[in-house]
Amino acid sequence: MTGSPLARQPNPLRNPFRPGNGVPPPYLAGRDQVLAEAEDWLLEEPPLLANWAITGLRGTGNTVLLGEIVQRAERAGWLTLERELGDRHRDDARLAEALVDDCEALLARVDAFAGIGQAIERGARFLRPRRVAVGELSVEPAYESGRAAPADAMFASFAALTAALEASDRRGALLLLDEAHLLADDGQRDRYPLSSLLAALGRAQRQGPRVRVVLCGLPTLSLNLKRARTYAERMFRHVVVGNLPLDAAGDAIAVPLLGSGRSFSLGLIDHVVEASGGYPYFLQFAGAFACSRIGLSRVGRADFARVEEAMIHELDLAFFEDRFEGAAPTEQALLLAMERAGGRATLTRITREAGPGVNAAVGLRRLIDKGLVYRPTRATYDFALPLFAGYLRRRAELTALS
Repeated sequence: MTGSPLARQPNPLRNPFRPGNGVPPPYLAGRDQVLAEAEDWLLEEPPLLANWAITGLRGTGNTVLLGEIVQRAERAGWLTLERELGDRHRDDARLAEALVDDCEALLARVDAFAGIGQAIERGARFLRPRRVAVGELSVEPAYESGRAAPADAMFASFAALTAALEASDRRGALLLLDEAHLLADDGQRDRYPLSSLLAALGRAQRQGPRVRVVLCGLPTLSLNLKRARTYAERMFRHVVVGNLPLDAAGDAIAVPLLGSGRSFSLGLIDHVVEASGGYPYFLQFAGAFACSRIGLSRVGRADFARVEEAMIHELDLAFFEDRFEGAAPTEQALLLAMERAGGRATLTRITREAGPGVNAAVGLRRLIDKGLVYRPTRATYDFALPLFAGYLRRRAELTALS
């Protein structure tokens, strides 16, 4: 194809890239090792560590990785159930209700029913429904007065599911909880969702880890686990998902183009990899934008340069702007102070950059709750969004000009 690089809309050439929240990319690059380790973990009886905690910044592909683990677990004979957690699950009672529902859904999928009745009867003392049913098998338990504590309700569900699995030909059940960094214990509000979950899970897994959990979220999750229970480090393997190495990042761009009728020059691929920092979402966004806006079968660095400014503006609107605008004015001031401090910075440095009248410690806690900031080490803070500092610089420059 010759002529102007600006494509007519709709673009007649296929766009192989799929940027989105949790959308599987056309080619999953750079995650082979962690997926192979997940497959080994699913076959271990018993495993060295019964559960996994997957952490990474926004845009690193945590949710996509979770979906890949689901597919491989199902092929290996596991029952799986994914749940995206929300703010309501910060309350341990609401979390318990959700996990009881999830365990009931998994119980309904267990193939064999021998021995389930006793497990349901034991678990029903805590779950307290009017009727507990699995397939054609059901019981109508009688209860004493009172309501089960959230940890007891979760334990009863895990125990009932474990007993059902023991009587089946299924290898086990895997609960995968995304956005799990929201499960931070909060003593001021008397909410202990993560402590309750760990207590129930640890108690149930002493019978054997037929029921396992994968928690996935922002890096704050690791610190939350350590704070919730001192023994959490013996329950979870921590997997950190980061940006892709150079060769894998290049493959994430080049491989989807094969067979699409398009190609990017090596110079352009190298530029996209460098500009994106190797983060999967940004690689997908840049590839998709180039294919959407440039009407050439072979796109070079100079062609991309004509649309790059528009792409950055579109990316700011699609990924950064709403998150920044969702912060309160004092929190926005703290984010800008962190950018001036170089991104990752100590509380002392951020306080100095923010200036008088800003309570940095309180504001940073709120930003952590909103998923904009995390603590990589004690009294040190960093952005939870890759490339966020660049966006804040561009925003500050536009504000100064206006």
